[in-house]
Amino acid sequence: MMFSVAGIVCDARLVAGVLVRNSLRSPPDANRAVSSFHLPCFRAGEQEKLSSTNSSTATNGTNSTKLDLGFYLGVYGGLTAATILFGFVRNLLLFSVLVKAAQSLHNSMFNAILRAPVRFFDINPIGRVLNRFSKDIGQVDSMLPWTFTDFIQVFLQILGVIAVAASVIPWILIPVLPLLGLFLFLRRYFLQTSRDVKRLESTTRSPVFSHLSSSLQGLWTIRAFGAEERFQNAFDAHQNLHSEAFFLFLTTSRWFAVRLDGMCSVFVTITTFGCLLLRDQLDAGSVGLALSYAVTLMGMFQWGVRQSAEVENMMTSVERVMEYTELESEAPWETKKRPPPGWPSKGLVTFDGVSFSYSNDSPPVLHGLQAMFQPQEKVGIVGRTGAGKSSLVSALFRLAEPQGKIYIDGVVTSDLGLHDLRQKMSIIPQDPMLFTGSMRKNLDPFNQHSDEELWNALREVQLKSVVEELPGKLETVLAESGSNFSVGQRQLVCLARAILRRNRILIIDEATANVDPR
Repeated sequence: MMFSVAGIVCDARLVAGVLVRNSLRSPPDANRAVSSFHLPCFRAGEQEKLSSTNSSTATNGTNSTKLDLGFYLGVYGGLTAATILFGFVRNLLLFSVLVKAAQSLHNSMFNAILRAPVRFFDINPIGRVLNRFSKDIGQVDSMLPWTFTDFIQVFLQILGVIAVAASVIPWILIPVLPLLGLFLFLRRYFLQTSRDVKRLESTTRSPVFSHLSSSLQGLWTIRAFGAEERFQNAFDAHQNLHSEAFFLFLTTSRWFAVRLDGMCSVFVTITTFGCLLLRDQLDAGSVGLALSYAVTLMGMFQWGVRQSAEVENMMTSVERVMEYTELESEAPWETKKRPPPGWPSKGLVTFDGVSFSYSNDSPPVLHGLQAMFQPQEKVGIVGRTGAGKSSLVSALFRLAEPQGKIYIDGVVTSDLGLHDLRQKMSIIPQDPMLFTGSMRKNLDPFNQHSDEELWNALREVQLKSVVEELPGKLETVLAESGSNFSVGQRQLVCLARAILRRNRILIIDEATANVDPR
């Protein structure tokens, strides 16, 4: 034994000498030399200590079995590998499920928005819709999976710590159970306010998006009238209101955290004084285990309760997304009853006792309308503002379902799908609408016409020379909403699009108001 220890000391001195000389020379592989000499000495020393302990224990007769270091290292390595494998599989399964759920929610909400009636977009600002697709979907996609995973992991760790602590020191469960009940009561009390504050924060965020969107759309008008300061003040007011709600949400979370910290301190204090009272019955190891588990357990309790509250708050975003997935839809786009081939061949439009309102709870705009428009007639509808001119067009396109019957060439329009009905009529609105894409896609979105037909339509509206001067001609990509064209040119593009459709029914809503005079 003395010889072995002396050998280790001599080796260590030899290593020290080598290290001193090497440090004077400072070779590039000095760290490698330290590792190559230090690790064998450390391993030899540890094995010597283990063999000494085992031999002395065997001599005393208390334990005749020597420790198998390889066995315990193998068990430890196996447990580590199993933990890594289980964690990888858990994260893979959990995130795959959560990502599919988030994708399903997004697609359901997007489909519901596409199927929503036009009235929905009239009464809901665009910022409110963008808020659901940006902030709420972002919470569901990114924050909710991480928070939920963290909560599950902490919950399982709490169960494991309680099981180990109870098996060693059962009396530690005495303060755990009442504090657990107090935790749950405090969590329930906190969530009653936190959920409402979170909804308030989400609601006050929508006006910020709406104001920003409308300001960007009317930026030229704002600058022309010098209204920048007024719009900036309005934006600051919306932002301040949202900041107040967001700060209120943060303060409620801090209120909850402070009380959890106080309860954790109380538990650690109780455990410490309990160890002092039972010092005659506990050894030093049990006391250390009790105190370490008390600190660990209450820290986990605190974090677990806070994460569970965060999951509850983030579920508000799921609730807001689910609200949009259940929106009222328009009539079916396609039905089993299809129009006859070549319909409409004449363009005879008949209104038979048509009453129209934009929603069920709003008064009717049209009352028992009786009218007939003969084929190849040009009919002008005049009236003061609010007389129902646009409502007549809305009833014809079924933007809301009218009462009564509308016939086109003897076919009841309410029996047809919306796609079959609307694609057989053309409209040139007062405010022209162009889409981001090439000029070809704006004129012929379904690729039903040749280049010659496109150029002929542009020639009829006197836009051919303008398009020929573009770098890509028909393949030129238009800016958002066609902003690289004037309003009059955009109106002419819509007119050319209607000419290409060659529908029997053409509706013009003051289309010449923005067209440049020739």
